[in-house]
Parts: sequence; C-alpha cells; structure tokens
Amino acid sequence: MNPILNNLSLSINSKNEEKIKEDLQLLISQGKNLELTNLNIISPLFQHSSKEILLLLTEAIAELAKVEENRNIFTVGTVVRFLTTSLGETDDSLIIQTCRALCNICFDNENARTLIGSEGLLTLISVIKQNSLSKNFKLLNVAYACMLNLLMGNDELQKLAVKCDIITSMEVTLKLAVTNLVENEDCCLHILLTLNILTDHLVDTQLSDDFCCVLIDILKVSNHPEICVISLEILHLQLENNDIKILLAKKGVCELVFELVEKYKHQVDDEDSRAALKMACDIIVLILTGDEPMDLLYNNGNGVLFKNMLTWLRSDDFDLLSTGILAIGNFARNDAHCIQMVQNGIAKHLLDLLSRHNTIEKDVKVQHAILGALRNLVILPQNKAPILHEGLVPILYPMLDIKHSHVIFKLIGTLRIVIDGQETAALDLIMRRDLLTKIVEWSNNTDHLGVRGEASRFLAWLIKHCHSSKPFAYILETKDCVKCLVDMISSNHSVMQNEAFYAITLLCANCYGDQTNSDCIEEAANTKLDTLLIEANTGKNLSFLVNKYKDKFERETVLNLLTLVENLTNSPSVVKHLKETNLHENLHQLLQNGKVSDVHDRIMKLANTIDSG
Repeated sequence: MNPILNNLSLSINSKNEEKIKEDLQLLISQGKNLELTNLNIISPLFQHSSKEILLLLTEAIAELAKVEENRNIFTVGTVVRFLTTSLGETDDSLIIQTCRALCNICFDNENARTLIGSEGLLTLISVIKQNSLSKNFKLLNVAYACMLNLLMGNDELQKLAVKCDIITSMEVTLKLAVTNLVENEDCCLHILLTLNILTDHLVDTQLSDDFCCVLIDILKVSNHPEICVISLEILHLQLENNDIKILLAKKGVCELVFELVEKYKHQVDDEDSRAALKMACDIIVLILTGDEPMDLLYNNGNGVLFKNMLTWLRSDDFDLLSTGILAIGNFARNDAHCIQMVQNGIAKHLLDLLSRHNTIEKDVKVQHAILGALRNLVILPQNKAPILHEGLVPILYPMLDIKHSHVIFKLIGTLRIVIDGQETAALDLIMRRDLLTKIVEWSNNTDHLGVRGEASRFLAWLIKHCHSSKPFAYILETKDCVKCLVDMISSNHSVMQNEAFYAITLLCANCYGDQTNSDCIEEAANTKLDTLLIEANTGKNLSFLVNKYKDKFERETVLNLLTLVENLTNSPSVVKHLKETNLHENLHQLLQNGKVSDVHDRIMKLANTIDSG
C-alpha cells in the first residue's frame, strides 16, 4: 500500500482528526500520482462530523479523480451520494471542491454521468441559479465545468437542463463576466462550451436578443481564440431567424467577424482552424441573405462591410475569395445596387476574376460564386449591354466543358438572362453549333433537374431573342435540338410551357410560312421539321398537357397553345400525327375553362381541322 494511504488509514483508525487532516492534505498534493484499488480507506470519512475533514476529503477526491483508474473507483453510489449531498451545503468552499470532484469523475465517464443523473443535475442547476448574480466566478466556473462534463453526450440530461431554463442563468452570468473578461475567461469559456451543446435542444426557440448582444460584447473584448470561435458558432446557429440577422447587422457583427478573420487568418494551419474560418465567413454570407441587413450593410456603396468584401476579391485564400464574391452577389439582389456596381466597375472586376478561374481544373466554389453574382448583375436591362461589352461571353465560353452541375446551372442561367433583348449576342450564340450540341447534352441531364430545365429555356430564349431565321437550319440539323423544346411542353411550370410554345411557333412560322418571304428558311426544312416534331412526340406532349391542366390553364397559356397548334396544322403530316395522339378530342376539354369562353369557336375550329386531317 502507498505510504500516504497507509498513514491515512492509521490516522482514521486512531480517530486522530489533526493527523487525518495532515494526511488528507498530503493526499491532495500527491493525488494525481496515486492509484486507488478500492474505497476501503476513505469510505469511513464519508460520515465524518468535521466539516474541515469533509472539505479536505472532497478536495482529495477531486485530485484523485484526475486519474482514470480512480474515476472508475469513484463511480459508485456511495461516492456520488456523498458528493451530491455536499452540493446542497451552504459553504462555498465545499461546493467548489464538490463541483471539481464531480467534474473530474464525469470526465470521459458515461457511467458516472448516468449514476449522477437527473437528481444530481437538478441539484447542480439549483446551485448555479442561486449564485448566478453573485459574481462568485470561482464557484460558477467550476459549477459550469461540472455541468459541461455531466451533460457531454447525454441527450436526456441536456434536454432537462434546457427545460430547467439554465439558459437564462447563463445569460445573467455572462453579462457579469464580460465586464472583466480577462479575469473571468475560464468561467466564460465553460458557459459557452455548455451552451454550445445545448443549442441542439432549443427546438422552435431562439436565444434572446439580449443574449445575442452579450455574445457580441464577448467577441468585441475577447482575445481568446476559442471563446471567439464558440461565440461565433452559437450566433451562427441563430441565423435561420431573419430578426437575428437584422440585429447582428445593426450591431456590427459582420464588420467584427471580418476583423477577427483578418486577425487570425495567418494562424489557420489545420482542419479545425480552417473549419472555424469557413464558419465565420458563412456568418457574413448568411446575414447578407436578409434583405434589410443587405441594404443596411451596403449603405449606398459606402458600407464598411461592402468595402471589406471588395478587398477579399483580391485574396489568395479561396474561402475568403469565395466569401467576398458571395457577399457581392447578395448585395446585387437590389436593382439600385446592381446599377451602381456595374457603373463602378465591380462587374468588370468579377469578369477579370472569372477569366482566371474559367477552366475545368479551377475551384468550383469560386466559379459558382462568381457566376451567381454576375447572374444577379445582368438581370437589369441597362446592365446587359455593358457587361456583354466587357467580355462576358468570351470569358464564359471556356466553361462549357465543366462537368460540375451546380456551376453549369449558374452558367446557363447567366447566359439565358443576359441575351434578353440583346439581339446581337443571342444571334452570335445560337449560330454556334457546339453550343447547340451542349444545350442538348445539358437538357438530357438526369442528375440535376435545374440544369435540364435551364438548358431548354436557354434554347427557347435564343430563338426568341435572336430575331432571325438564319440559325434555324442549325437547330434542325442538331440532333434532339427540337426535342428539347417539345419536352418543355409537358413542364409543370407555365412559364416554361409558354416559352416552349413560342419557340416552336417561331420555328413553324418560318418553315411553314410564305416561302417567298426572305426570312423563311429553305423549303426542304418543312419535311425536316415535320419529322423532328413527330419523332419528338409533339402530339403526345400536347395531349398530356391539355388533359392535365384543361380547366387550370391561365388564359395566356391557352392562347399561346392555340397559336402553336394553328401553326402545326400548316403541315399535313403533323396534323395526321396530332390526330393519332387524340389532340382534337383533348382540345374539347379546354371548353371547360371559363377564362377562354370567348375563343370557343377557335378551339372547335382547330379540333375539327385535326379531326378531318
């Protein structure tokens, strides 16, 4: 037996209190170097009448519990009952040592957590609540450290802590601690670590605005990296709530996060620190997804954060670079902002940036972010021509071979939107056979429905905005190009249905129209278009659509559909195809639609034309 333990045993047996105290103090000083084999020596002291001895015993247990083998020895009912009973005492010194003992016993010890259980947790919560306003940070520090170890990995105890409103006590103590954070860092850290594991159980609730403000105050004064990271993690979890986004924007959190990232970015050298950097950047982007915060932080182009994000556009760090781009993309959700940013050369800056990141091997996150920002900027009519003039198409074109669906989705969307009203650009693009082939390839993408839909819409927009029949021969010659448009007919979205109707109508008008018209394409195209429309199951798609939406169609959609069918009936072979797919019978169902009662004669005439074909 260890001499210290042997002497303590002799002192206990002789009931020499002074000697017991001396031996316990020696045990405290050497506890972390000793291993117990059982509780036989110290268990007689659990019922001792001397408060001083009980205090020393509790401190000794705390020191001994730093050793894993000793933690296992202490994981028994007698020790736990002794300690939880001591928590109910009024002596602060005893409570502090009891919390230390329980904290150390619970460390990486699920059996101990289960044994202490809800009864022990409730007692601990009571201690914290009684002292939350006391400024007794020494006691509160060990109490929260104890709670942290007790709650770790135990969902039921975590839920109980939330139910008992421990969050309010945390807020009260943090408000006091932040006034002298250097002195109270440990207490603050333990509260934040505990709060961080409880946030998963804040179902349908948010931290109060006041609590969020306390976390912001901590960020402003703390020089402790871990405290800053945990505070940010907790705030990050609150950002599903738009009111919190507004609050954080008004309190300068984005600017503060920027300063923290700039302060610590050179210390990012492992996965954990990189994850913390990404999370901090994500906070900025999430806050900017709110309309009011975005407008507030832009401040007519004078916002501190807006200017900070422009500096990140020159960063060599991909996370900072992509955050800067995403931020600009969010600022570009407002028309006035978009106009100002294009005038101030930000679109040109983004294009220059993309020109260095527009190949297959480049970072897809950066590519996706730049395309998203450019897409927002080209929505406004007055921005299209300047951005096209600055080289949008030549810079985007090398990206056609990129395989990443999310990037392609943004790429097609940007091109589709920029050609609206831009005849020269639309004609230039639609005359490129390789682009038409790509559009067909994208429209068959089964992994990303967004790409599939955007590709078909892009083709329809090219046909609409090029204002020329010159490219139509290329469309007819490119395998499945017409099929892309026909497949659009059965879309669930009326916008896409109408776009398909219009594009196919233009093809028909030019193929089946007056052949003496110089705008008409060669007569041989008639037969080619007939074949393509029939092979693409145009009649089947139209019949399906009419049968599904007969009485739900908006008036505009019905009128566009009728215009298309009228053009289709200029081809005898197509009329025969439409009859075979029972379109004439399905057209009668449109008579049930009260929005088009004034065109019943037109509907009946078309149905009869097909039926007699």
